[in-house]
Amino acid sequence: MRKIFLILGVSLFSLEAAATTCTPTPDCASLGYKYSLEECGGAAIKCPNGDGYYCTSPLAKCNLADIYYSDKTCSSADNYDITKTVLGIVIYVTDGGLHGQIMSPWPIDKSGNKISSNNTAMQWGSFGATASTLPDYRSASSASTDYDSCGNTDKIVAAGDASTYPAAWATRRYAPTSETAGKWCLPAAGIMTNIRSNQIAIQNAISKVGGVEFPSCCTWSSSEYSNHEAWISTFNYSYGLDYGMKKDLRSVRPVMEF
Repeated sequence: MRKIFLILGVSLFSLEAAATTCTPTPDCASLGYKYSLEECGGAAIKCPNGDGYYCTSPLAKCNLADIYYSDKTCSSADNYDITKTVLGIVIYVTDGGLHGQIMSPWPIDKSGNKISSNNTAMQWGSFGATASTLPDYRSASSASTDYDSCGNTDKIVAAGDASTYPAAWATRRYAPTSETAGKWCLPAAGIMTNIRSNQIAIQNAISKVGGVEFPSCCTWSSSEYSNHEAWISTFNYSYGLDYGMKKDLRSVRPVMEF
């Protein structure tokens, strides 16, 4: 019994001594692993003792009506950085502002060139032109839930050429920078609802960068109402939406996902 007691005594003493010399494991954030995998855009190094990640270029978190720059950063209109190239105004956000859509501060013509007024307009499509894979939204409330701007545009341009679908093709020709060429889209109807709901802040941001005020009516969306009609923006109706004949002339503003 005496020998066992001595052994236990030594063991307890050893544990007590070890406890006094242990150092706590450093917190991941304090080591620089302070981002989520989503914030790093998927390219990151995971913290060895936790769930944090490290990356050299984390994604910016943007808010509605922020100004979005070509370096993939954003700022409020009050903090507009004139030294940077403006791509657009944030008009939709997801994932806490890590992703969303921006809209050009200017309308465009059929060739995809930015223009200085809302007077230039074009058809959504020729009479009866319809992208068969597009869903039809038969009410403003249902159309206001559609945010798939680029998915809609992909379907439209796949259905025909620029003479058949001028508005969608014009957005694909818009390229304010070489890096964004081919990435611009015709906005979905839900985007128009977002603009109406946040129009004061969005119009202020457009003004800050020297853009053209978004018109109260009428800008094409990529959301279809029927074979002959598509949804347009108008601040005078519920959800900021109405629908019009695709052969009518309306203005176009490209959007891009970030």
